[in-house]
Amino acid sequence: MNLSLVFKASAAVLFINGLMALFMTDSFMSMAGFEVTADMHTLGQFMGVTFLIFGIIAWKTVDLAGDNLAAFGKVYALAEFMWVCIIGYHVATGVAGGATAMGNLVISTLFAVLFFLKSRE
Repeated sequence: MNLSLVFKASAAVLFINGLMALFMTDSFMSMAGFEVTADMHTLGQFMGVTFLIFGIIAWKTVDLAGDNLAAFGKVYALAEFMWVCIIGYHVATGVAGGATAMGNLVISTLFAVLFFLKSRE
């Protein structure tokens, strides 16, 4: 697996999360252990669009970065690590859980490691 493929895989996961948060908001948020209120529904949809935006950026980074792809990989490693930290904190303190939180914690950890390792090659 090369760095370009890691970017594409990350984009695919972001697209899936974005579409679920945007169009299946109540299910997506409740699977994370959140009580879905009207405000939470609105926030979930906002998150969905944000995930889609980041998915587009991740997908296009491969084409736009050129010889600087490894540098972008390091930035993405840091971004994924930040998601690992906040999701891990929320799971550890019990404010989030379930399939959404645990799945994204595992996936973000995997991408953080892959982006870090593949950007060093």
